[in-house]
Amino acid sequence: MRLPRHPLAARTAVAAGTLLAAVGLLAGPAAAAPAGTPPAAGTAVAAAPGDTVIQGTSVLARGQAWYSPDGRTMLAMQGDGHAVLYHDGAAIWTARGSYGVGNELYMQADGNLVVYDAGMRPVWNSRTHSHPGAHLAIQNSGNMVVYYGSTPLWWSNFRPGGPGDPEEPECQPRPGRLCP
Repeated sequence: MRLPRHPLAARTAVAAGTLLAAVGLLAGPAAAAPAGTPPAAGTAVAAAPGDTVIQGTSVLARGQAWYSPDGRTMLAMQGDGHAVLYHDGAAIWTARGSYGVGNELYMQADGNLVVYDAGMRPVWNSRTHSHPGAHLAIQNSGNMVVYYGSTPLWWSNFRPGGPGDPEEPECQPRPGRLCP
């Protein structure tokens, strides 16, 4: 499945609006921060030239997306509940089990990336809890990574126990096949 390309300005506006709404809902009124302070939780900022950093307590609701700095990589929480990573319009990763039931994707303050259903039950997670301050990076290269400081904890082509892990066999989408 390929998504139509949208002008960068539209993507930036949607991402900024989504971000402002999420921050406003989670944090309430915010006081101005002195120059040089790190961004508040729930914000997305460009860290390295090829990364957009999503801090803990950020939420991606159905119909919303986060983009890499060049706009070619997009993490979308689709209207059908599926959390999908796209690069150049092609689906390259999906949160297995989120199709049809996923409601929101959270980058939590404990470092875990989680898709919840409408009843706030987790349907997929990155297993990176117990790492407060970890963040999600959406990269120009088409990858997304949960980092704790500069240490990668999970990435979009990560397989927990290696190929064929019976406990959590992550789906591996390829042309013509998306994960359920």
